[in-house]
Amino acid sequence: MRSVLCLVAVSFAGCILGACGGSSSTQQKANSGPTGLAQLSGTFAFSANGTDPADGDYFVAGSITADGKGGVTGIEDLNLGSGVDSNVPFTGTYQIDSSNSVLVTLSDGTGTPTIVTFPVPSASSSVKVTYNGTATGTLQTQASTAFSNSGSFNFTLNGEGQATVMASGSFTLGAGGAIAKGSEQYQDGTFSRNTSSLTGVVGPAFSQGRGTAVIGSNLFSYYVVSANQIILAGLEDSTLLYGTASKQ
Repeated sequence: MRSVLCLVAVSFAGCILGACGGSSSTQQKANSGPTGLAQLSGTFAFSANGTDPADGDYFVAGSITADGKGGVTGIEDLNLGSGVDSNVPFTGTYQIDSSNSVLVTLSDGTGTPTIVTFPVPSASSSVKVTYNGTATGTLQTQASTAFSNSGSFNFTLNGEGQATVMASGSFTLGAGGAIAKGSEQYQDGTFSRNTSSLTGVVGPAFSQGRGTAVIGSNLFSYYVVSANQIILAGLEDSTLLYGTASKQ
């Protein structure tokens, strides 16, 4: 009888140890994932606005691809007080610290590096990005192949012309991305314009989800965020204009 009890006790202890061991293994698997530089891999769309000491108020939008090994490539558009820099390619490197903060050093060939910082992003949400210490905005995973220049969109714009610019409207794209119908309410200081027959065209997205668009009388580059959203960056020296368009 004593032998049987000992056997039961040993078997019970083994079950407990086995259960604990299994739980630890499961927890380790749940916590496993990319570490170090591999935490940042893929293509991301970003935009930011701010004030540069030399160039005044500005806006930047772009697409950045991280290789998971410390290197980045991409393109960006900047609307600065000194003018527009359009479709600017860049390369660079990145580091990730112990708090999962990313520091990217970009080089566009001008000789002056640009510093971009943000937390490691998730696949489903945007994070705050700081561009060169003078502008803030958002960065998020880019799904450029999901977008098509068709359908109906709502858009909002902000910026500066003669004064503060605010605009909003909607449009429906027909064949080739041409605006088949649309409207816009545009305010620049005391000047206002209401357009009930908006014209223009939204071209296809090319490398890294970048395309160009004409909405009313304004020229833009755009960067695809997803199948339903694009970032708009104005390309006119006379007006600082930026915003988003979302598919209805």
